[in-house]
Amino acid sequence: MMKKLLSLLIISFIFHLNSTAQDKEINGPAFIDSARVVKTVALSKKSLIPSTKKSKLYNPRNRGINKVVPGKGLPRTEDQALQKKMGDIHVKSPVLTFDGAVTRSTPSDPTGAVGRNHYVNAWNSEFAIWDKTGNLIIPESSLASIGGTFTNETDGDPIVFYDESADRFVLMQFSADVGSPTPPALLFAVSQGSDPVNSGWFTYRFDLNSLPDYPKLSVWSDGYYITTNKDALAPEGKEIVFALERDKMLRGEDNVRILGFPLPGIKNNGFYSPAGFSVMGPELPPPGDAPIIYLQDDEWAGVNQDHLKLWLIDVDWNNLSASTIAESQEITQGVTAFNATFDGGGFQNLPQPGGAVDIDALQGAMMYMTQYRRFPTHNSAVMNFVVDVLPSAAKHAGIRWYELRQQADGQPWTVYQEGTYAPDASDRFSGSIGIDRRGNIGLGFTVVDDDDRNPVFPSIRYTGRFSMDPLGIMTIEEQSIVEGDSPQPRPEGRYGDYSHLSIDPVDGITFWHNAEYFSGLDRKNKVGVFSFSATEPNDVGAVSLLDPESRTLTGNEAITVRIRNYGLNAQSNFEISYRVNGGPEVTEVFTETIAPETFATFTFENTADLSEIGEIYTIVVSTNLDNDSDLNNDSIEARVRNLPPRDVGVTAIEAPVTAENLSSNEQITITIDNFGGEPQQNIPVSYQIGNNAPVTETFNGSIPVGEFAVYTFNTTANLSTSGRYTITASTGLPNDFDPDNDSETTSIANLNCIPNGSDCSAGDGIFYFELGEFLNERIPCTTGYIDFSEGSTDLDRSVGEFTVTVKTNFAEEDVEKFSMWIDFNDNAVFEDNERVITSEIIPETNTAFSYDFSIPSNAKLGQHLLRIRAGDTSFTGDLNDPCSVMQYGTTHDYSVNIIDSTLNVKDFIINEAELVVVSSGDSQYRAIMQTSFEEPLRITVYNVLGQKMIENQIVNNGDAYVYAFDMSYAAPGLYLVRVGTRDIGKVKRIIVK
Repeated sequence: MMKKLLSLLIISFIFHLNSTAQDKEINGPAFIDSARVVKTVALSKKSLIPSTKKSKLYNPRNRGINKVVPGKGLPRTEDQALQKKMGDIHVKSPVLTFDGAVTRSTPSDPTGAVGRNHYVNAWNSEFAIWDKTGNLIIPESSLASIGGTFTNETDGDPIVFYDESADRFVLMQFSADVGSPTPPALLFAVSQGSDPVNSGWFTYRFDLNSLPDYPKLSVWSDGYYITTNKDALAPEGKEIVFALERDKMLRGEDNVRILGFPLPGIKNNGFYSPAGFSVMGPELPPPGDAPIIYLQDDEWAGVNQDHLKLWLIDVDWNNLSASTIAESQEITQGVTAFNATFDGGGFQNLPQPGGAVDIDALQGAMMYMTQYRRFPTHNSAVMNFVVDVLPSAAKHAGIRWYELRQQADGQPWTVYQEGTYAPDASDRFSGSIGIDRRGNIGLGFTVVDDDDRNPVFPSIRYTGRFSMDPLGIMTIEEQSIVEGDSPQPRPEGRYGDYSHLSIDPVDGITFWHNAEYFSGLDRKNKVGVFSFSATEPNDVGAVSLLDPESRTLTGNEAITVRIRNYGLNAQSNFEISYRVNGGPEVTEVFTETIAPETFATFTFENTADLSEIGEIYTIVVSTNLDNDSDLNNDSIEARVRNLPPRDVGVTAIEAPVTAENLSSNEQITITIDNFGGEPQQNIPVSYQIGNNAPVTETFNGSIPVGEFAVYTFNTTANLSTSGRYTITASTGLPNDFDPDNDSETTSIANLNCIPNGSDCSAGDGIFYFELGEFLNERIPCTTGYIDFSEGSTDLDRSVGEFTVTVKTNFAEEDVEKFSMWIDFNDNAVFEDNERVITSEIIPETNTAFSYDFSIPSNAKLGQHLLRIRAGDTSFTGDLNDPCSVMQYGTTHDYSVNIIDSTLNVKDFIINEAELVVVSSGDSQYRAIMQTSFEEPLRITVYNVLGQKMIENQIVNNGDAYVYAFDMSYAAPGLYLVRVGTRDIGKVKRIIVK
């Protein structure tokens, strides 16, 4: 019950801790210790401890401390580094895939590294060793099988690393505090030679003061470096980065020393994970200046601008007290604003198909690894972390990646390129990135999508880019390593907690990626091996059709294509051809020269006839190089449509939106799309409120092909009366090709109240709503209020009983409750007698619960507003006051359409009609109801006491029922106007002033 008060006290305490740590900032070792070596012999069948296959939850995460400042931070709109379109360079599928682990450990923590002859794979808390053709050498075995200090130690978070310059494997895990006299520790095993099976291992145990959560290993010339999530409440004042004596460990010596450093000036959001630059390739950098890097999100307290913060560690192994760590750079230039926080720092973020529990996006972490490589002209480092690419809307996870460059040792690091990889609506996260010896970048990641039409269970894929490609773009067409067939099965939502991409030291260009997917209750680690660098001398292929694009086409269209040299040799004088809709092939010769691994553009001299309006043309382009080594990338197929020249339409009504206290002077704003093949301007546009007279104006701007424009009408609308309004907006372009796409209709409401400002960041409120055919399963938190009233479902009043299904993301001690109203009388006021559910308990988190409710048998037919509120009733705010702002909870508005399946055809026709009452001033009114019904109807006007003021018969004039009436004699106040038969009718409210 005291959860939120306690959180506030902890946050206050933490700010004090951080302030104190800054006053006593440590710039040298905060921890010094050493460990003795315990040597083990070769692995054998006798020494292996079999896999237990036990289902175990490792290192359960706490929520951490939420230091997000609501409303703070940029961007508030779409990520400006976003790559919206997938790359189009075709590459080969993975050359090898295999399941590295099948486990029910939660999470599995997949890790693996490739050496010259072996792939060593580990997970919680086991390992296996494979040869490089996918044959299992050491089967799934407990990590305790390694022996030495690993004996009986299986606490988790393993990391496997291949030290290329030493040709050794390193295996690390932590040991939790299992009680005195065994403190928490970091455990290391270094292979005694290049063969992890037969060489034996040097093992070490480095005792620590507290749990080194989420340890990540990197190598620099003067040590092995480890970053952790240790002491998350005070990272500035405690040792959270460690340096080990690498040279001694490689020799298997005793008394190997460990130094622990803080990260002065770091800001974090609860769980965090900085990264050390890890050397890839045989050449090590000069000793010293070992870089540590971490993201800094301006949504966090104490961070004023998104940036990358860099520290340098200088270890003096001859004089430990002279070792230092210092802030080196705050890299802001070239860093586009990002939002790296989901759900206030919580661990259930991304929806899965089928309504399964949301899974962890792995926020707040520099994902493993941050790879460093030396080139003749510069040094490069690549890294990635997850971001929300649309922070103002529903969550959409993408991968922000960087290549930093250093022009020479000791020089500052700068952003050479950055990008956010999220090329479609699916969520992408858990990335692992690497840079090969040619400067090409590979990126492995996980993708998930809860779209009912195209669901994607957690699946593992990869993309990449060549060193000479346009900067900031993953140009490789996304490839699949494995597609998952089930969701993450556990209620904690744990995923990963990381993935691991390493690079083959033999060729320096082959990527080995290891990540987690699911099959039933099993967690599986899939290893995918891929490469897209040139390996063959002769390989040319078509990449994309550059022109024409879909537009109004002619009988004389030039065909322009992009081709690529995938090979190691420069190429020229080869044939290239195209054909349209399977017709005759047009062949010409490319006479220029394409350098290895570069692009070229080619325009055919022979044009194509693409002149038929509406036709979709399929164009196949192919290269024909003698001795081409890969025929699979020679051809591409593209489709273009000959668009009608004139075709525009309204695709959205942007304003107004449902709100309270709408005025008599509301602006109407629309989006106009050009669907046609020619630019358009001077477009007639109109809007209509209900059955009122349309307002017509002209959009004088120009809209290019495939583009849109936003237009605000000069004539405003009177929406000052509480209730629902139907707005229709249309274009009226002369000779428009397709009138069916001209119009858009929306429904908004002028509400009596909107309770903005409730706090739902801890999961209080409704995050899943299902009623009839309406399903809303991905509800963001925002301000605690969201209007979903455009959507609607039918409720048949003749049935009477209905079921609503809801979920909350927080439930504790039966205090999370919800109530629901339907505005039966359409006055935009949710009254007590309209409450259909009162204070029902939602007993569990992330579980769907169904509740029955009823509506009156004489409930008025037609659309009505529905309001649902939920929250923690142990805090302030009245759940059953529809206008009260709750301290913790949500309020949402929907629509329902009440029908009656027992009504006759005439009743249905009237029920579908729309009644509008228009005021012309001086208490003069006109009632208008458009319908195909033809028989006489009755109009009645009542005051709020139910007294009949007017009653008369009205007839259809051919277009609508229209009746003018005078209310100048009536007292000021509220009146109800009804048009219909004795049994069924439509009601509107008017206010006489």
